[in-house]
Amino acid sequence: MNQATKNTRKVCRFVTLYVGSEYWIVARGYHLYYYNPETEVLTYFSRLVDMKNSLFACCRLTRRAFRAEITHLYHFQNDTWMCIARKALFRLDKQSGLFVKCHNIEKGSRPMNLCQGQNGTIYYGEYCYNPNRHPMRIMQSKDNGTTWQVAYTFREGEVNHIHGIFIDPYISGRLWIATGDDDQACIFGYTDDGFQTLVRKFQGSQQYRICMPLFTKHEIIFATDSQYEQNYIRCIDRHNGEVCNLQAIQGSGIYATQTGSLMMVSTTVEPSKVNCDQQSHLWYSTDGHQWKELTAFKKDIWPKSFFQFGSIRFPHYEGINNYAVFTGRALQQIDGKTVCIVLKNI
Repeated sequence: MNQATKNTRKVCRFVTLYVGSEYWIVARGYHLYYYNPETEVLTYFSRLVDMKNSLFACCRLTRRAFRAEITHLYHFQNDTWMCIARKALFRLDKQSGLFVKCHNIEKGSRPMNLCQGQNGTIYYGEYCYNPNRHPMRIMQSKDNGTTWQVAYTFREGEVNHIHGIFIDPYISGRLWIATGDDDQACIFGYTDDGFQTLVRKFQGSQQYRICMPLFTKHEIIFATDSQYEQNYIRCIDRHNGEVCNLQAIQGSGIYATQTGSLMMVSTTVEPSKVNCDQQSHLWYSTDGHQWKELTAFKKDIWPKSFFQFGSIRFPHYEGINNYAVFTGRALQQIDGKTVCIVLKNI
């Protein structure tokens, strides 16, 4: 990181979940606040109604040990706010002003993401430790999270779990899906009809083990997420389907985001014979092809298996803003904190 960036970054004692053009929404435990980055003022927004896990979420180590945290916050159509927390999805009840549980998660502690299609249907894919490849489902809600049904099922033996579902902003009605983790279980495909059919575009290699794709008009950019092979930031040419490596990275690329022309990818510190680096590195690009490292933070002293892997994570962006924002988990200096950097200083 250059000296100008060092001098202009700000570290805040909360986790940032949503960055909008007018305000941010941040979390301390299971409580949510509006945040103004210009005035640095916090104002109460809401809280999650979950007594047991909210208690775990109050302490840094119990929050990590019990996975009692809000991992994602979404602002969907019809002014619907939803979030992912431990073992449940929560939705903002406008009468009470509280986030109440709208769906119990049956497998694992949480899905990796939620995705809303253009027609308003909300989806998630089941995510859990599943070495025997039992069936895994894509769930859907057509009534803003009130009720949920199965949209698609991967049969016995097909995948370990589902990394995520993602809307393609350049092809109307298209949703991409990414699965893992063993070679044949790595699928990156799409549906144009709400999972009545699924096109398995890429499959069968760690090179297609994807957690968070980034979309441009002509390409799909992604980082590989493998503990078995060298990881890369890679590029899919939409026109001819060719795939190429853009940048070698130091660990698994689980988290990524884009806002305007800025793309960011981070590496995760996890047990691996191949990825031995003990820092989470943050890479950025303004064109998708030329990547530079912005910063890195070392894994903290607490064991990975119990207190989570070291990682840099990102909020959801909506609208135009002037900041690059990221949050640390299980990292020295920034565990449970947010770092924000003025974009013009990158």
